[in-house]
Amino acid sequence: MIHLLLFLLAFAGFMMLCAARDRHQRDLLGRKLPAKTAVGLRRTGLFLLLLAYPVAGVALGWGYGAVEWLGHLSGGALLTVLLLTRLSARGAPGR
Repeated sequence: MIHLLLFLLAFAGFMMLCAARDRHQRDLLGRKLPAKTAVGLRRTGLFLLLLAYPVAGVALGWGYGAVEWLGHLSGGALLTVLLLTRLSARGAPGR
């Protein structure tokens, strides 16, 4: 269960970081978000990625948890890239 939590934290963090960028806002929402919202998304995404580290360390031990954290970050980033690539190829809603 901890692995699912780590993966979801990583995926949500990377999706929020991507949603803070203008290009991905157009791809995901079809419009640009206000700058204040983008900053909030960026901070929340970074917080989720960093939160996953102590969660992994406490649950799995600090040595093994660090390795698992990096692995789940890689998996979350890969899923984010694949999802955004598919959405970019399809086009933004309303285009």
